[in-house]
Amino acid sequence: MRVMKLHTLLMLCLMLLLLACRSTPDVPKSEGTDEQAFQRAMELYRKKNYYDAKPAFTELRDKFPLSPYAVIAELRLADIHYFKEEYVEAIHFYEEFKRLHPSNPDVPYAIYQLGMCHFKQLETFDRDQIPAEKASGFFEYLIKNYPQSPFTGSAMGYYKICRRSMFEHDYSIGRYYYKSKKYWAAKERFVNLLSQYAFIKNRDEVLYYLGLSYHRLNQADRAREVLASLQEDYPDSPYGTAMQTLLNPPPAEAEAAKGAADEEKK
Repeated sequence: MRVMKLHTLLMLCLMLLLLACRSTPDVPKSEGTDEQAFQRAMELYRKKNYYDAKPAFTELRDKFPLSPYAVIAELRLADIHYFKEEYVEAIHFYEEFKRLHPSNPDVPYAIYQLGMCHFKQLETFDRDQIPAEKASGFFEYLIKNYPQSPFTGSAMGYYKICRRSMFEHDYSIGRYYYKSKKYWAAKERFVNLLSQYAFIKNRDEVLYYLGLSYHRLNQADRAREVLASLQEDYPDSPYGTAMQTLLNPPPAEAEAAKGAADEEKK
């Protein structure tokens, strides 16, 4: 009798154990290789599903930190922020990639993208030119250090756009100083323009206003030096003719100008 009760109790326990096992939900196992995780993330990325691609790349990077795919994931995370126009975050990721993987073949791309992040924030020449300065710095670095990079040609074009914007900004300030009769400040601005922006096309116009500034400051010798440079470097420029007339007027005009000056003094 006791044996039968014991047997019945044992069977009951076994049945309860089986039921418990059946009622326990199956927990999915986090199986998969780094390559599989990368392929899944890239598929989302190619479809421009950045909302899901970002956590997929983040998980790949954190789960397989030593995998070569983790390095690519870091770069794709930067790209995702760039394409979402989150330039501050993108700059951080590109900078980190460049710092952590200085010998990686994708470093030129990261430098180019750093330039583009700042370039995308570029405004008109009458606004703050810090984005243009930073963008041109990255483009110039890429051009000098990675001349064979496939991104160098494009960087040269963007570099010129940035420099042109910076030139227009500084030139407008110089013109403002001149019109405000602050000739010393105008002269200093024009001198800096000529030294910093060698490739700008309208240098003859800058030379003209530099000569005018010297003329207004009664520095005749300096004004004539500028005129000589203007005539030598830009013989067909109308600014050279205008400045020649100003500094060496015909006798009748010179006498009239002298008379006007005497009257003004009186």
